[in-house]
Amino acid sequence: MKQIMKKIIAIFLLVSGAMLAQGQILSPTVVSTAGGYFDNGTVSLSFTVGEVAVTTLTGGDMILTQGFQQPFELDVTGVDDNKPVNWSVKTYPNPVQDNLNIRFTIRNPQDFTVVIMDITGKKVLVKKYMQVQPGEVKEIDMQNYHAGIYMISVISRDQKVRRVYKISKK
Repeated sequence: MKQIMKKIIAIFLLVSGAMLAQGQILSPTVVSTAGGYFDNGTVSLSFTVGEVAVTTLTGGDMILTQGFQQPFELDVTGVDDNKPVNWSVKTYPNPVQDNLNIRFTIRNPQDFTVVIMDITGKKVLVKKYMQVQPGEVKEIDMQNYHAGIYMISVISRDQKVRRVYKISKK
């Protein structure tokens, strides 16, 4: 009888302890071989190195690349504050399958350099366009590129302005 009573008390204490215990809350973390986080007040950069299994999943207009943080829009401009920016670029279609179009909205003919980098920062294409005309569309063949995320940098030599766009390749 004493053994049965001890078992009942032990079970009661375990169940009571489980009901009173609080669950833990974990912030998102990444286990990797290296990486870091930098913040200057307006821009933050978080990165990891050495992830061995990364998969890109797509569904509708959403793209998820495991292990990498994906901003919805990336438009970085390095401009002297006293100099107005008088050009813009549209890249389409995004995601791209075969050909990427770059439409230049400019007032006067200008020289541009287009650099395509993969997600690791490796340059996969550097192309110089001389005397691009207002409204001109340049086409880049993307058929031989692997599916994934690419960064397109468009650089104006005259104004020393750089714009960076994120492109998804199907």
